[in-house]
Amino acid sequence: MRKQGPTAPATERIDLPSLRSHRGISLRDIADSTKISMRFLLAIEEGDFKQLPGGIYTTSYLRQYAREIGVEESRLLEYYRSFTVSAS
Repeated sequence: MRKQGPTAPATERIDLPSLRSHRGISLRDIADSTKISMRFLLAIEEGDFKQLPGGIYTTSYLRQYAREIGVEESRLLEYYRSFTVSAS
C-alpha cells in the first residue's frame, strides 16, 4: 500500500524504459558502454534498488545510466533517494 500525504515520496515515477527506448538505446548498448551488468540495469529500470550493490557503486551506476539515456543525473538520484527514504 502506498502512503498518502506528506510522508509519500516527493518525486514522481520516472518511466526509464520509455525514456531509453525513445532515444533508440538498448540495455545492451548501455551495458557495453558503461560495463554495468544487465541485472543492475534491469534493477534500475524496474526501481528495484535493493538489487544494486549499494554505496558509491549505486550512485555511480545511476549517474552513468542517466547520462546514457539523457536524463539529468540529479533527477534520477532524487528519484532513487525518494525510494530509499520511503523504504526505511
